[in-house]
Amino acid sequence: MTENVTTDEVNRAERGEGYAVNAPYYDLILPGDHWDRLAGALRTLLPDARSVAEIGAGTGHFTEAMLGFLPADAEIFAIEPARVMRAALVTRLARIPGAHHRVTVLAEDALTAEPPVPLDAVVLLNLVMHFAPHQRPRLWHRWAERLRPGGVLVVETQYPQKAEPVPPTTVPGRVLGRRRYETVTRADVVGDDMVRWVNAYRTWEGDRLVSEEAAEFDCHVVSDERLAGELAAAGLTAVPDAPAGVHAWRR
Repeated sequence: MTENVTTDEVNRAERGEGYAVNAPYYDLILPGDHWDRLAGALRTLLPDARSVAEIGAGTGHFTEAMLGFLPADAEIFAIEPARVMRAALVTRLARIPGAHHRVTVLAEDALTAEPPVPLDAVVLLNLVMHFAPHQRPRLWHRWAERLRPGGVLVVETQYPQKAEPVPPTTVPGRVLGRRRYETVTRADVVGDDMVRWVNAYRTWEGDRLVSEEAAEFDCHVVSDERLAGELAAAGLTAVPDAPAGVHAWRR
C-alpha cells in the first residue's frame, strides 16, 4: 500500500527545517549519559536482531552503537530525510570499519521509506514528537506491518507527558578544543497537546560567550497512556520490563 504523503511534507523533511541551526552542535549538545542510556536500552532489547530500521538516524550515534553489539551479519537501514543531518551520518559511517557492508542510508522519511526485507526491529528515537496525532496511526501501522512476527519496535518515553510549560534550563554540553557548548532550553504551550521547544545553542571560550543561535521546534505531546493505546491499535504487544526510558512493543 502506498501512503498518501503530501509533497509539502516530503519537502519539509528534505530541507531539514529546524536542523539547519542545530546540526553543527548536535553531537556536542546532548548529554553523554542520555545517549549512553538509550544505547544501553537498545543493546538489551536487540541482542539478536539481524535486520533493523532506524528511523530518524540523525548524525548516526545510535547507528554506530548498534554496529558495536548487533550480530556481525546484521543489516541496518538508517533512514534520514534531512540533508544536513544525512551528511553527518554518512561521514560518520564512512570512517567505521565494516559499516559499508552493513548499513544502507535511505534518504526517504518515515512515511515513505521502504527497507527491502522484513525487519527484526524498528527504532524511533528523538522522532515521535514531530508527528501529529492524525499521522501517528499511519506511522505505527506501516512499521508494525514490516516487522517479522516477534519483531520489536522501540521508542523512548516522551517529555513532557502533557502540554505544559517547561521553564528555562541550562543543559551542559561538551568541550571541543578551547570551546565548550551548552543549550538553554524551554518549552511554551502553543496549542492542545503541543509545545514549542525554544533552544539557544551557546558557545563559550572561557568566560566569554562567543556565539548564540536559537532554533524552535513545534512538538506534539504524547503521553505514555496515549502511546500505549496507539501501539496496541497497530497490533503490537508491550514488552514487559523494558529498560527505563524506553517503550518496546512486539508484533
